Amino acid sequence: MNRKFSWLIFFITLFSTVSLCILIIPYPETQVMYNPYELPESGYSSFSSGISFELPWRSFNKELFLNVSLTQGTINLTIFERDVYRTENYIPYWEILNTTGFTTTIKLSPPIKEYLLIRYDHQNITDVFNDIYSEVRVSYLRYASNYGFFFLGLAVVLISYYGYRKYKWSNKYHKNHSSINWEDGNEIQIIFDAKDNQKGIFLFKKEG
Repeated sequence: MNRKFSWLIFFITLFSTVSLCILIIPYPETQVMYNPYELPESGYSSFSSGISFELPWRSFNKELFLNVSLTQGTINLTIFERDVYRTENYIPYWEILNTTGFTTTIKLSPPIKEYLLIRYDHQNITDVFNDIYSEVRVSYLRYASNYGFFFLGLAVVLISYYGYRKYKWSNKYHKNHSSINWEDGNEIQIIFDAKDNQKGIFLFKKEG
């Protein structure tokens, strides 16, 4: 039986191990955005008053790196959790006002759960494309849950198939092996081999 389904056992072990490693071992990921940014379709530049980042649901150790510089004027930069920003009396997660430029790293603790929103409010700037440079990097550790559950699903399917084949093989084995008990204590066991169509008869006598 084990030799017959050795390939199945191998893939069950492989997919189970891969899914376990993916689900419990995190890996680093970084999202980078510039403002102003270049439109890939046309090659022209655009400036956004607000940019957002989507954070994976299984992520931690989140950090935000900000590098903003201006050649003239000032800027207010505010960070929100997007769901909080939609409420009436929202409180910013972090902000800096009337600055001509700065570089900082912010550890997002308590963590922002799903969406990070950064608002830009510039003052006394005539050309946002030349007077402002902004680089934002969001770094975190995350788990590749989708891939992990995919391989786990494959393992479950193969385990179910293995159980079905083992049950079917077991029933077939018992059908091809039968025994007859006689009242005198002797047992005649008749074994049928369905593979080569041979029959063997064995006689056993109970002791005592």
